[in-house]
Amino acid sequence: MAGMACLIAPSRGSGRLCYILSGVRKAARTSGTATSWTRECSSHTDQVSSKTDMPVPMENPYKEPPKRCILCGITVDYKNIQLLSQFISPYTGRIFGMHITGLCEKKQKEIGKAIKRARFAGFMSVTYKDPTFLSDPKICNIKYPDRLD
Repeated sequence: MAGMACLIAPSRGSGRLCYILSGVRKAARTSGTATSWTRECSSHTDQVSSKTDMPVPMENPYKEPPKRCILCGITVDYKNIQLLSQFISPYTGRIFGMHITGLCEKKQKEIGKAIKRARFAGFMSVTYKDPTFLSDPKICNIKYPDRLD
């Protein structure tokens, strides 16, 4: 075979082509005189089945966990003023919206109704937040930039 490789390409130089053809063998077909050339690999002779070569299904490692409502599973009562005061503005007394509180629609409605009921019953102030609850930790993700002007 090495002689044939040199016969095929004597003008191109026998080095590279002999190296390429060293992994090729001549195989005779059973149908007759036709012959075919196949490439051999010395390290691996078996073919890999298509099922073992398929990608493995797995979860997206970059997927963020779903956001959960912080009040799901907690009953909202109009008498719990400390909890309700977390969802109102300390300066104006307005109820924060869903995009600020991060609550689900159901709990946001419950909070709004409980705050209105507590205000009507006299447990909460309408115009400002009770000063005793100003030092409580913030539940809502309020991102107001501090202005210096």
